[in-house]
Amino acid sequence: MLRYLGKQAATLVILLFVASVLIFALVYLAPGDPLSSLLGNRTPDPQRVAQLRAQYHLDQPFLERYWLWLGNALQGDFGTSISAQTGVSGLLRSAAPVTLWLIVYSQLLVIIIGTTAAAVAARFKGVPDAIVALGTTVGATIPTFVTAVLLSTVFTVHFRIFPATGAGSGFVDRLWHLTLPAIALAIVSSAMLARIGRAAMREEMESPHTLTETARGVPYGRVFRRHVLRNAAPPMLAVVGLQIPAMIAGSVIVEQAFGLSGLGSLLLNGANAHDYPVVQTIALLIVLVTVITAVVVDILQGMLDPRVKIGARS
Repeated sequence: MLRYLGKQAATLVILLFVASVLIFALVYLAPGDPLSSLLGNRTPDPQRVAQLRAQYHLDQPFLERYWLWLGNALQGDFGTSISAQTGVSGLLRSAAPVTLWLIVYSQLLVIIIGTTAAAVAARFKGVPDAIVALGTTVGATIPTFVTAVLLSTVFTVHFRIFPATGAGSGFVDRLWHLTLPAIALAIVSSAMLARIGRAAMREEMESPHTLTETARGVPYGRVFRRHVLRNAAPPMLAVVGLQIPAMIAGSVIVEQAFGLSGLGSLLLNGANAHDYPVVQTIALLIVLVTVITAVVVDILQGMLDPRVKIGARS
């Protein structure tokens, strides 16, 4: 285990380094002047422009800018936002809790809805299976922004059950405010988990050891928990793990639709304003979460099913 974790840590460092170079190069080559949003419609004073370029190191070659940024990032300093004129680290600390709440809430909904739908479809053939198949097909094909608009229109404008914007304060109020955004973000992932889980559970239900346990008179609930659900868990866990980075990217749409000040909104506003310190930092954060999630899922799969050797996928 320690050897595996050591390899994964080395891989994580290499991937972050490569990702940081690619992200920095893409932002560097992106069209548009980062200072345009800062100067606005004012007539640029050449002396002021030169001062700002020196302040944000825009007058330096690519490699010098990258190494300067990397050195500061390793010390926890991700630079100063061009549009907000404040430290990027402070912006992240302010926005990250909203996105973290949203992702955790959405993942809980995905696990509950996806696992329940998969179990129903695997256990009961006929009408229940057909309903789940239809629901997952529709759920997987509806874009997230359409779901967000529909939920907002029905439950905030028409019925006025949930608040239209804001993340709320306190545990209960925050859950109340984030319910619709979490549902909008969880629908596609729930559909995918239900489809994968249905196939995995049905395969386990038809396996020889499950049929043998059932023929011996073991209660079906115990057979389902001990054999079907446990053996179907690794592929379902992989789906859940892969959906976390996708949810962070998808939060850009949901946070905009529901007026949430999270990392998604921060990333979108940063991209529109050519605020490269903000864009680089959040993009690198998404890469970090993706790699760490893959390692955690690999370890959990090995713990759930001894047949899955930890690190075999890598």
